[in-house]
Amino acid sequence: MAGRRLNPALGSAPGWPLVLYFHHVNAAVDHYTAISPDGFRRALDLVLTGFGPAVEPALVTPRFAPPPEPAVLITFDDGYRDVLTQAVPLLAEFDVRILLFCVTDRMADMDRPAPSTPREDFLTWSDVAVLTRMGHVAGAHTRSHVRLSELTAARARDEVGGSLADTRRMTGAAPAAFAYPYGDVPAVDPVPGDVLGFGTVRSAPLPWLQAPHHIRRTYLPSGEEDRWPELVTRWRRQWFASQ
Repeated sequence: MAGRRLNPALGSAPGWPLVLYFHHVNAAVDHYTAISPDGFRRALDLVLTGFGPAVEPALVTPRFAPPPEPAVLITFDDGYRDVLTQAVPLLAEFDVRILLFCVTDRMADMDRPAPSTPREDFLTWSDVAVLTRMGHVAGAHTRSHVRLSELTAARARDEVGGSLADTRRMTGAAPAAFAYPYGDVPAVDPVPGDVLGFGTVRSAPLPWLQAPHHIRRTYLPSGEEDRWPELVTRWRRQWFASQ
């Protein structure tokens, strides 16, 4: 998707939280949702002051009721180690918790090859336990980060259900949220009805109650920091479109 970036200017559903997704807080990573620590600090300050306060991810369940004013939900995909080492200290400065979508087969605590790049350096379940004690919330993101539409319906259910079960077993809490790798929602949706499904900018900005498995997320594009204030202003105006 990085080769054909979709426009982030359309925000999330009007009247519902703006949902942002990131992958890395790491200046060494070249990815459209990877930003430097200084950039992440600026991003947090910008969205929290220019759009609205952060939503507590522990409240994000299928019974979630949107706040009466604009608010933002911060999410991270895949579960890279720099979430803990780089993002979390900055999140603490702003008193913000995140929803972390875990690729569960990549998070074993032992017998892991040494990572050669930040894109291969994943959190362990012990790290996730540290994060959950801080109030961050673990969701699921399949076991192996495959495109679900390229699998049989049975394989897709195994990937989704397995990652939900892994997350529950390793954290002690049943995840209420799942993110589709690549924003790829298959025609036969494998996500259970009691779990929210988060897409990317490929999803339409529909109210969560109307499309609970097609929740649109957007992003602050890496390398385009000068554009961020205009995006935040536009997203806030869109939020009020239904009011």
